[in-house]
Amino acid sequence: MNTLKSLFTIAIISFSTILSAENESLLFSLQQLPDMTWGVFVKPVESIFPSDKTAAGSGQITIVAPVDFTYSTITNVSGTWVENARVDAPTEATDKAYISFGFVHDNPKIELFPNEETLLFTFTCNESFDGAISLFENGNDVFSTPNSRGTNPGNDIGILDFGTGNGMQTYRYAGNYEVNNNNPMVIFVSDDEDGEEEED
Repeated sequence: MNTLKSLFTIAIISFSTILSAENESLLFSLQQLPDMTWGVFVKPVESIFPSDKTAAGSGQITIVAPVDFTYSTITNVSGTWVENARVDAPTEATDKAYISFGFVHDNPKIELFPNEETLLFTFTCNESFDGAISLFENGNDVFSTPNSRGTNPGNDIGILDFGTGNGMQTYRYAGNYEVNNNNPMVIFVSDDEDGEEEED
């Protein structure tokens, strides 16, 4: 039933690109939490005000890590996410691993709130890990499509909003955002006005 519901939502999102306003208006971040787990968050840009009548239909999040990186204990908080691809040491970045998590269905529901973060899922690193991890930067990473492995790494999400009062809205991934974080193990990157990467 959940699979059928997700397929229906994906179809609605695809059709809605013709019938509704589409906004690149959702941002991702990767943060280390106080309990030392890692969390992936989504946050609307300041110009939109999502209602509580939303439905997510698609998504992918790719993490860039050292090639020997391992993790465990994925906990889904908003939506169901599973690892659907991993590429170790591609020709473009032989010291990196690209780990992609795919959206399965909107349960638990992804709730969006204006100017607030929503935690999507968490995971735990190997205790001996002391490197740096980051979110994939669409279009800027050396392993962007097309690549030597013929894979499709990157970040994406599609959420419909039926309750804005201005017709159906489609929210999509816009980029990554920075947070105040003093942990050197986390790298936050975003596009500045000139399209260059900035690292915290």
